[in-house]
Amino acid sequence: MNVKGFAPLALLAAAVLMLLGGCMTGPMLESGVFATGIDSDDLGEGYGGGAKLELNPIDPVSVDARASWIHFDDTDIDMVPLEVTGLLNVPILFEHIVPYVGVGTGYYIFDGDGGDLSDEVGYFPLAGLEIGLHSISIMAEVRYLFLETDVRDGEGHLAGHDRIDLDGPAANVGLIFRF
Repeated sequence: MNVKGFAPLALLAAAVLMLLGGCMTGPMLESGVFATGIDSDDLGEGYGGGAKLELNPIDPVSVDARASWIHFDDTDIDMVPLEVTGLLNVPILFEHIVPYVGVGTGYYIFDGDGGDLSDEVGYFPLAGLEIGLHSISIMAEVRYLFLETDVRDGEGHLAGHDRIDLDGPAANVGLIFRF
């Protein structure tokens, strides 16, 4: 295709993207669901899912609250993270692509047949990307969790441990819905 034929097509595509709206970082409320996975130092790999509610009070800042459930097969332990995250969003391409970075903290509740672990506070940096239209987007993010907990009663893999390290990389992939 020559340049003369490409220019009108590019202008038409740009106009359509502008009319559809982007991921939108302005004042609004959004919710999301996501699959999550973590590779912790002492509990091994864990998988689960979660939900989040995000408020964008001003461009480019947002704050979200998250609740998740993660199961660690190797130790038969469940972890329920309750987290709050502050995000800095950088919208590009008419807000259809929104890379972001942030930091968060959470309260991590443990349960399971593999041992009795104390509930603890942890923190994490993260980086992510939203791609989509105005009302729905795909979210993908990576983060590194810093978390240690006491073992009150360990069985199997946790027997003989007083404290375990759950530090490790994690990833979330999901959908964001805007109101």
